[in-house]
Amino acid sequence: MKAIVRSLIAGLILGVPGSVNTFGEIVDGVSVVVGIRAIKQSDIDRDIRVVSFLNQTTPDFSASSRKEAASRLIDQLLIRQDIQSTGASPAPITDMEKLLMQIKKDRFAEDRLYRQALQKYGLAEEDLKSALLWQLTVLHFIDQRFATSISVSDQQTEEYFSSHRAALAKSHPDARSASDVRPEIEAEILGEQANQQFEVWIDQTRKATRIEFREAPPQ
Repeated sequence: MKAIVRSLIAGLILGVPGSVNTFGEIVDGVSVVVGIRAIKQSDIDRDIRVVSFLNQTTPDFSASSRKEAASRLIDQLLIRQDIQSTGASPAPITDMEKLLMQIKKDRFAEDRLYRQALQKYGLAEEDLKSALLWQLTVLHFIDQRFATSISVSDQQTEEYFSSHRAALAKSHPDARSASDVRPEIEAEILGEQANQQFEVWIDQTRKATRIEFREAPPQ
């Protein structure tokens, strides 16, 4: 699925799920309460570091950035609860390892530079692996939860081909009709519609869940 899903995915990344706890397990300050679960300040910090590492930007710990990270973690927690309640399985570890290898290949000439980058951003490799595995799990969740119930008609593929002819010609110069690139068109339409259904679902789930933001203590 190529379409981008809400603020959960920004380019390559998803925020790391972290160690969201029940109230009896809290060991540092609580920033957000979601139902009976708490998102800690350290979860938000870790999310920002992972996002910055993958986007190759300077970590931003401003109030607005922390609010965005908290929002990502809220959505992730709600998705995690749905996955657990339905018994869905996470993405395969091997898929995560392939993605990590591709990141290393694309961005780091040698392993030493990769390790230095992790240290620079204050991350353990397990933080990164957890984030990548969670990203793939969420994409799998959206695909299985929403895309499987969607069908694409001939009319939809024809309309998509007509409105995206120029873009399709660049990647498929020999395509003369929608049937020549139907699998690609169907994938795009399914992705867009699944994302729309996901948007509705996550908004409804948020409204049905008690979410309490708490003031961060002075630094």
